[in-house]
Parts: sequence; C-alpha cells; structure tokens
Amino acid sequence: MLPTRGLLAALVGAAACSTAALAEDAAAPKLRYIPPVTNPTFAESPFITTEVRPIVIYHDIPDTFATAGNSGKVIALQARYAITDRLALIATKDGYADMDYGALKGDSGFLNIAAGLKYAIIDDPAAGHMLTLGARYEFPSGDLNAGPFKIQGDGDGFANVFVSGVQQWGNFQVQASGNAHIAIDDDADSSLLVGSLQVNYAVLENFLLGGFYPLVELNVFHHFNEPGRTPLTAGGYDVLTLGETSSNTVVSGAVGFRMKINETVQFGAAVEVPITDKDGEATNWRATADAIIRF
Repeated sequence: MLPTRGLLAALVGAAACSTAALAEDAAAPKLRYIPPVTNPTFAESPFITTEVRPIVIYHDIPDTFATAGNSGKVIALQARYAITDRLALIATKDGYADMDYGALKGDSGFLNIAAGLKYAIIDDPAAGHMLTLGARYEFPSGDLNAGPFKIQGDGDGFANVFVSGVQQWGNFQVQASGNAHIAIDDDADSSLLVGSLQVNYAVLENFLLGGFYPLVELNVFHHFNEPGRTPLTAGGYDVLTLGETSSNTVVSGAVGFRMKINETVQFGAAVEVPITDKDGEATNWRATADAIIRF
C-alpha cells in the first residue's frame, strides 16, 4: 500500500511541475514575427527562421518616366533556413518579371539571384528586442531589358551588408533595417543605400489561433556612383538595376496588414506610394502581397 501511495504522490508532483513549466513557458515574453511586406529584397527582418515566402508585386510606372509609363509584374520565391537559433541562410532575391513600357519594347525575364547569411547578435525577448547583422551577394544572373538597355544581368553583381532590429512594447512593434548595396562594377551599376521602417500593432491576437496586424512602412532609396551606362535619370530601387546617369533620393510610404492563420502560416499585403516628387521617377504606386510558410 505504501509503495502505491508513494507512486501516486510522485505522479501528482510530476504533473504539478509540468503544469507549472507550461504556464511559465506560456507567460514568457515572445517577439511577434511580423516581417516587412514592402521592399522585400532589402527589408530583411532580424528574426532567424526556416520558411518559404512566395511574393507577387504589381508596379505602376508613371507617364513622366523615360518609358512613358505602363507597368511591371513580378513573381518571386524567398527562402530562409535556420542553421542554428541565431544563424540563418537566406535567399532573398530571385523571380520572374513581365515589363510593359509605353515608349519602349516590353520584355519579360528572370531577375538576379541574391543569397547570404544573417546572425542575431542580440536576442532578448524579455527586453522586447533583437538585433541582427547580415551579408549577401547579388549574382548578375538575370536576363531582363528595357528596350536596348539591360536592367538585370549586367555588371559583376553587388555586395550587400545590412543590420536589422526590432523593439516591442505590448501590442506595438517597430522594426528597422539599413543596407549598403555596393556595385562590384561601378561602370555598369550604381550603388545604393537603403533604409526601411515598419510599425505594426497586434489586433485580435490569437483570434482563431492567429491574429491581425495593421502596419505602416517607410522606405528610403539613395543611389550613388551612378555609372551613366544608360541615359535614364532615375534608379531601379529594390528590384531593377538601370545603370542610370543620375538619380534622386526616393522616399516611399505604405499601408497594409499581416494576417496570421497560425504560427506556421501568415499572409501580408500593402500598397506603396512615393512621398517624394514622382516626376521623372520609376514609381507611381506599387502593390505587394505574400504568404509565409514556416517549418
């Protein structure tokens, strides 16, 4: 009888400890994974994940641009693989673009491919923040033209270094990133400094195991060392490499949302417009939509 009582007491004690551990884990602070929607080739989140991310972009070109307007459509697939809980392999640019131009012959073809690594140097969910450094290389593997001008696949590619961070206060979360995107052949391509900011807010968190997160985003693109390979006077921002003669700093703003189905699957969409003067620039407005499937 005594051994039975002892066994029962041990089981009850183990169950109590397990329940307490589960409650402690549930109460532990967690950073929400709400990566940026816009500027997907540069605005890398600080989170270390294993995932695939299909992306669709519609880009409207203003009539004041050298092509006399029209549009571009892009489909792409990003992939990330967490080697450890702090180190990830990332493939952040690829895809296929279909470009229509008002004054030039349209074209369709593959975009350059970019891949690299990122490492979380600070990962502190209890304090609500995380900081990650990364580097990648963009291979000149694409094949896309704007009339007689090559806008993917020219030059020797790009070396890219970036920093990305997040800070969370309750339902509010702020993410920011900065990139230096340096052309290896500055006679073919311009270099680029990029800054991105996202603010999101948790609404209906854990609703149907998911959640809804409205967001606003801001992107800044500053081209420098323009090669003058083409007579264009605007840069290609986050996707294209125009080899322009000159360009202006462009600031864009976006509103959108992310919706989580669960912790594995989420969707995002945003509409982006230039805040700076769009006359002569390559962007009138852009819509971006994606899905993220985590493993």
